[in-house]
Amino acid sequence: MSRMTGSVLLVGSVPGETAAAVMRTCAEEIGPYLGCLPDGETGYRRAWIMCLAATIYHGHPALETVQRPQPLAGQDNWLPQSREDFWQFKVKDGVQALSFDHLGYAHEAKQSYQDFCALRAAGVIPSGVRFQVALPLTESATLRFLTNDRDFALMASAYEEAMGREIAHILRAIPADDLVIQWDIAVEVISIATQDQFRLTWQPAGDPFDRYLRALKAVAQQVPPQTLMGCHLCYGDFQHRHAVEPRDLSVVVRMANAAHQEVSRPIDYYHMPVPRHRDDEAYFAPLRHLHMGEAKLYLGLIHHTDGVAGARRRVAVGQKYATAFGIATECGFGRRPSETIPALLRIHREVAAML
Repeated sequence: MSRMTGSVLLVGSVPGETAAAVMRTCAEEIGPYLGCLPDGETGYRRAWIMCLAATIYHGHPALETVQRPQPLAGQDNWLPQSREDFWQFKVKDGVQALSFDHLGYAHEAKQSYQDFCALRAAGVIPSGVRFQVALPLTESATLRFLTNDRDFALMASAYEEAMGREIAHILRAIPADDLVIQWDIAVEVISIATQDQFRLTWQPAGDPFDRYLRALKAVAQQVPPQTLMGCHLCYGDFQHRHAVEPRDLSVVVRMANAAHQEVSRPIDYYHMPVPRHRDDEAYFAPLRHLHMGEAKLYLGLIHHTDGVAGARRRVAVGQKYATAFGIATECGFGRRPSETIPALLRIHREVAAML
């Protein structure tokens, strides 16, 4: 039996003014269906890895910023308006090794966990719900910001070293048995699906599948066994569009199977995306070959645009190929208009009630 409880997974980002406001809203709407609760990834984190570019990489003494998002209305801007408008960095000439003092995630987690505990003590968050922290896997945090393989190797090494310290700092503030760490794995999925042929003018060394497994094994060993750990396998969500449209679930099923076999500590859940228009059996059929031990599967089949009816169609097809799965959106929904969130959470609640 999976250690991961809850029929609903909130992938990470949720729009809100503060972490406390996000956690209260989500707990009041769908608290009984949650096994863990994120803080909404407010502030800079609402744009996922762009927070690393804007607050950690930009201005680093060993990095040169060679491109940044274009100004808006004559003002500096940190949010890209297109895929061609991304941040881009180069390791400065002569630099042989990089290091990062921090990545920012531990600081935010410590602050949010205090609010989480207060809300749980007040009965707003149900007893037994854990605090969830989402962290980008190595390639997701670095690859698309760089221009050559040497810089990628230096950045990846520095990021993983810093991530080990980041997890240690999180664990000093949050008990291991009250924590869920989720690895956000998007660029890795895209790299594997396209064999490194998506919007790169340079070729990373090695096979993308091997790079994914190596990185996951490296960071997973930093997570203690009492802490639950999950993998959010994603095709991107920039401006609410996948970077690459999945043909079916075969790529992410292969990635989950390999992680189950190769990672030394348990992986407690996997999240896989289901596009709105995919309620055909061909999309779900690869689930027949999913071998993930006692981990829990969450299918990201909730879409605001077609509501409960659309989700039920996708659930019905998914149940032909997998049993006892939970539900989620395809990705975080921090970039959605905040006024749509109550209705989106109600969709989660209604669909979860029928599982």
